[in-house]
Amino acid sequence: MYKAAADAHASADFLVYLDERYSFAKLHKLATTFSHVLSQECGIGKGDKVIIAMRNYPEWIVSFMGITMLGAVAVPVNAWWNEHEFAHVIKHSQASLVIVDDKRFDVLNSTLQNLKIACLIARPNQEQNQSLCLMTKINQFVTNSRDLENSLELNNSLELNNSLRPNNKLKRSVQQQQYKVESNDIATIFYTSGSTGTPKGAVSNHESVLTALYTWLMLGSAAGIANGAGEVEPAFAPAALMTVPLFHVTGCHTLFLLSMLIGRKTVMMPYWDAALALKLIEQERVTYFNGVPTMSMELMNHPDKDNYDLDSLVDICAGGAARAPDHVRKISQLFKSGNPSCGYGLTETNALGAVNGPVEYLAKPTSAGLPTPPIVDVKIFNDENQPLPQGDIGEIAIKSISNIIGYWQDEKATLAAFSDGYFKTGDLGYLDEDGFIYIVDRIKDIIIRGGENISSLEVENAIYKHPSTLEASVFGLPDQRLGEVVGAVVCVNNSEPVDEDSLQLFLVKLIAHFKVPHKIWLVKHSLPRLGSGKIDKRTLKAHYLSLI
Repeated sequence: MYKAAADAHASADFLVYLDERYSFAKLHKLATTFSHVLSQECGIGKGDKVIIAMRNYPEWIVSFMGITMLGAVAVPVNAWWNEHEFAHVIKHSQASLVIVDDKRFDVLNSTLQNLKIACLIARPNQEQNQSLCLMTKINQFVTNSRDLENSLELNNSLELNNSLRPNNKLKRSVQQQQYKVESNDIATIFYTSGSTGTPKGAVSNHESVLTALYTWLMLGSAAGIANGAGEVEPAFAPAALMTVPLFHVTGCHTLFLLSMLIGRKTVMMPYWDAALALKLIEQERVTYFNGVPTMSMELMNHPDKDNYDLDSLVDICAGGAARAPDHVRKISQLFKSGNPSCGYGLTETNALGAVNGPVEYLAKPTSAGLPTPPIVDVKIFNDENQPLPQGDIGEIAIKSISNIIGYWQDEKATLAAFSDGYFKTGDLGYLDEDGFIYIVDRIKDIIIRGGENISSLEVENAIYKHPSTLEASVFGLPDQRLGEVVGAVVCVNNSEPVDEDSLQLFLVKLIAHFKVPHKIWLVKHSLPRLGSGKIDKRTLKAHYLSLI
């Protein structure tokens, strides 16, 4: 796919980041060279796990391409994690190499040294080891290779610097490095936070990812035919604004990989800012916008919106959380050409699941949409994993070729997550008479803050580490901007003074900042319990929501 895109679109812009521009051909050349660096200088081969721990940079895309074209396994991780979370995944994934940016290097440096894991740095600062710079390695490799196309035949006896040798492995021979990537080879492991608290590694092969991409491609082509596309040349070339992290499947698959497949320019934002987004939409003639509902809401409500020419914007998609029905109608009214739509998918389905819009979205704004044709089948299961009739509420289950093949090193979780090939999403919902999916609640005890999954159990476990904690219950609180934020009720003793601020500061050292409860109620009485002995979280949540 990478080479086909480079051949088809060559000098056209693929990636725009600040004042940097990368054509399809240039990005492919960088990635190809990096795959040689990984192989010849870092000892990475087929099946080796390589972690990508960085914010959105062009180097993230170069890394992902170089890893996967080599037949190694890309392991994107949440750049907002803390050191403990990173360390767990580095060990659990059995990573041979970690690619970081400057901030992640500062967080992980001691961990990497203790684990003896090699690393490369994207955009190191002046205090960091410049010899580990990813782009420097690429440039040096080109300089040292007389002919890049034949570079695998050169430097066969190159000695590795100890600081770069993953787990002190010897460099493979040229013959061992020339791997053929098969469709059933593992391509990615995306770590996702579930109800168990510890992130699980969702494993996908190349077929799973590519099937999702080609399904979206076919869906877009079918919609274009239905709408008369092709009869008139579109006013603007396709261009997408990348607003979400690449370490999620939405950013990686629907924005990066799909853009490469369809020849779409991708404008990468350095950070989310509605004013900057408006400027980039006008400047780069962006046609496609995708982000959590908060983002399109902030675009819509920005006081300077009318000062920008936004006529190029054709599609305004949302995922990760539900939009308010009024929000859907306002997008249709306020953006001249912008069609509102939403997508429903999970890490475990490689973002494939359901699509709603634009006509159907206005008619059924509370629906997640129709199962994505032709390969997605959705059923509603009861507690015994038996399908329920239309209209009955149960667990939404998705079956498709794009589903993950399982969780890395976790057979128990894999068996629990699937039934007869259907992935059980943990979302409660039903199908209407037209086959549209409606989500009404969640079974899995997670909070979705601005599109980020947060395990209530993980936060509760962190709270219990405070010496004053006797009982804790964590749940989601509604938030106009982020959809949900974390709330907690904590029963404390008198062993040492504790207040909301001090407990929040305590938790920052244990869990990522975005997981720390936005609001904590400290109480002296025991928390209410169900007949089973479990804390009655539903009653607690209802009571404390009434106090806000």
